[in-house]
Order: sequence, then C-alpha cells, then structure tokens
Amino acid sequence: MAKDKYKRKAEKSARSFLRTIGKGKAPGSSILVVTEGDNTEPIYFQAIRTVFASTAIELVPHGAGRGDPRKLTEAAIRCRNNRRKQARNKELSISQLEDFDQIWIVFDTDVLKPDKRNDGIAYAENQGVQVASSEPCFEYWLLLHSAKHYTTAPMQKCDDVKPYLKNAFGWEGYDKKKSESQKLIVPLVTKANVAAAAKAAARVREHHKAVGTPFPENPSTNVDLLINAINDAVAVANKVSSD
Repeated sequence: MAKDKYKRKAEKSARSFLRTIGKGKAPGSSILVVTEGDNTEPIYFQAIRTVFASTAIELVPHGAGRGDPRKLTEAAIRCRNNRRKQARNKELSISQLEDFDQIWIVFDTDVLKPDKRNDGIAYAENQGVQVASSEPCFEYWLLLHSAKHYTTAPMQKCDDVKPYLKNAFGWEGYDKKKSESQKLIVPLVTKANVAAAAKAAARVREHHKAVGTPFPENPSTNVDLLINAINDAVAVANKVSSD
C-alpha cells in the first residue's frame, strides 16, 4: 500500500493552520506531540510551549505500552480523528486546535525489544507519524542541554545516564517519577540551552555516521528534529536562533 495514502492532506479552508510559502510553512502550523511518559516529557514540552510562546503545540501524555511506538501511533491517530470529529460537530473549546499539520510521538528505546521497536517505528512512518526517539532514554536529550557535558559514551539503560545528569546539573538521586522533577527540568528549557541541545544531537548523529555505529545508535536522540519542527512553525520573534 502506498505510503502517501497515510499522509494527512491539509485543509484549504481559512481555518486551516497550514499556510504554504514556497517549500516551507508559515508560523501557525499545528503540532500534536504524544509522549510515552506521564511526567518527564510532558513537563519538558510544556516548558517548550512557554519558551516558544506557541499555542499551536498540543501535548498528549499517553503513558501506556511502555513506549511501544505502534501504540503511541495508534493513540495519536485516535486523538487526531476525534479532534476532526469534534471540529465538524463544533464541540471544540477556544483553546483546542481543530486539526494537526504534524503528529509526533516521543519515546525511549531502552524498554523495547528490537522487533517491537523496529516494527513500531516502521508503522509510525507508514501512518505519516513522525518519530522523536531517544536511545536509551529522554534523559540523554536533557543531558545535551549542557554543552560542557557532551558525550557519546555508551549508556545501555536510563540509570546509566543519571551520573552524567548529576555531573552536569547537580541532580542528586534523579527519579523521573518524582514530582520535584519539574523543578529540575523547567530551568533547563531556555532558548540558549535548547539550541545547544539541538546542535549537540545533530553532532551525535554525525559521530555515529562517521564511526559506522549500527542502529540503534547508542547514545542518540531525534528529539532535536521535533524541536526544529516546532521552531519552524512559530512566529519569527519566538524562534530559537541557529547561530
């Protein structure tokens, strides 16, 4: 079945959030972000919404399936379909977007068996859902917010990232399930730190490409691709500089 069948076709009505200019998109594109986690990732992306001053980013913590990208994709598609139905029935609140120009799923890979990971990623891509995964976990993306602590040292489990977080940010006994994680994560999310993390993530990919690291490259993260998509979608005054 052709892959293009699964790609969302943007509405051409005046209410559509997609505005095409050349090959890019004007500010206002709407993005749905569905996360595996109920805590760390939602806290981070809520802070991103604030930094980018964007109401065109919606966040849905799924929290089921231990990061299975297939289940996250299915949840994201249900959310999109329900939103379209609500829009048709005029049931939306003033704060709800009527549709989404992009759908992203965010998950860790350390809890997945290779077959489930690979199948889920292929399924997401076939459904037109974009993937922001981290190997071994989202905390590696957080670590990259510290330019001084850039590393490509292997980290098989999320517990292996915690000592680096302690060295970088002084996080003692970090636990993503604790409520105080908001106090730790939110201060990281500044335009300067986010820009540094995006550059570092791209640098990590170049490193793995250069040395021929097999998939999934450990450690690595694609969260910067989602950040770049958000940056492309917001108003010029709110963008993070790439300089």
